[in-house]
Amino acid sequence: MKPIQLLLVLLSIFLFASCRTEKKEIVEVEKFQFAAPEEVGMITDSLAKIDALVMEYVEAKKYPGAVTLIAKDGKIIYESEVGWSDSTRTEPYRKDHLFRMASMTKPLVSVAAMQLVEAGKLKLDDPVGKYIPSFNETEVLTDFNPVDTTWTSTSTTNIPTVKQLLTHTAGVPYGFMNPPVNGAILTKHGIPDLSTHLPITIEETASKLGDLPLMHEPGAKWMYGLNTDVLGRVVEVASGMKLDDYIRENITEPIGIEKLDFFFNDSLTQKLTKVFLTGQDGTVVQAPDNMGPFYIPNYPTKGAKTYLSGGSGMTGTARDYFLFCQAMLNDGKLGKAQLLKPETAQAMHKPQLDTITFPWGTGSFGHGFHVAKGETSRPDGTYSWGGAFSTTFWIDPTNKIVFIQLRQVLQSPYNQEIDGKLEELVYGALKK
Repeated sequence: MKPIQLLLVLLSIFLFASCRTEKKEIVEVEKFQFAAPEEVGMITDSLAKIDALVMEYVEAKKYPGAVTLIAKDGKIIYESEVGWSDSTRTEPYRKDHLFRMASMTKPLVSVAAMQLVEAGKLKLDDPVGKYIPSFNETEVLTDFNPVDTTWTSTSTTNIPTVKQLLTHTAGVPYGFMNPPVNGAILTKHGIPDLSTHLPITIEETASKLGDLPLMHEPGAKWMYGLNTDVLGRVVEVASGMKLDDYIRENITEPIGIEKLDFFFNDSLTQKLTKVFLTGQDGTVVQAPDNMGPFYIPNYPTKGAKTYLSGGSGMTGTARDYFLFCQAMLNDGKLGKAQLLKPETAQAMHKPQLDTITFPWGTGSFGHGFHVAKGETSRPDGTYSWGGAFSTTFWIDPTNKIVFIQLRQVLQSPYNQEIDGKLEELVYGALKK
């Protein structure tokens, strides 16, 4: 090849690569929009106090740190990385760190179910037994013997429905909500509360749950439990797809989410934040490699990677979870993707309990979200949830705010305290 020809070829390759790079940068700019707080009616100095608040908890050894993201009017106006991922404080928190979302998985699985309702593949009043045969005949617990973990039960008057799974009124328990009874029954049958590294499937555990007693008559009251795990299996049966494949194809990929999934390649273990536990002295310690019969800290990248827990299984970054929240704030739409019809998206964060009392405050519960009413600094109608590893988010339709803070302390006793202070700082930063 002549020198002039070689030069032209190299120039062409360079220009092609430049165009590809430029295109990638344009896509990134379109995916995330940014603004100064003052541009959207908030005060920078007030929001900056969040860093100091988190650092107070870090120095008190109540949390190792946190990644925080706040958006208003669709634009990210505040992001911070405070603290360290590891107990030796050699790995600072980063925006691209992967956090175990735990129960912040529930809203995505609830959206998946509502998509199938829109598609006519699922009905809210469908009996769960239509999709999981063991739920065709259910019983409710009447007595439990802690000595030998046996129980007595009686047939339920009603059969659990899909809507009851969405609203946590079906009677399916969590073990950690009542360890001496619920925990003993679930452990005996190999059913974990959280996502696990073990080679089991949600098909197996959902089937077992249908054979175990419910904790109350379906539709009688609100009780937090493995309802969304069962719902995840319903999604699989109704769609004919594995839960992770369905969510990827119909929720996360259409809105540009890259790092929010059930499991990741082993090579991303280094991007996983470490899990911490609160000791008896009230300070945090890094979790051991073996946290119990069902759990290891690195289940998102290690182990069998078969348990698609609809209630607790997803892991991801703050920015990726923000894209989901913004789609919900936009009535199910982000960019060119329409995840839900506007009326469906709105119904998901409207109270759905009718005459049933929500026991965790004066608010209510929708389809997969808590709905605020007169109980926090957030305006009525703000919808939210959190996770067992101390992750939390809220979506405020009144002020068009999305708030996300990701921490990694399993069931921290300080969550309610710090969340209240964070609310005060966010709403104190709104210009009057």
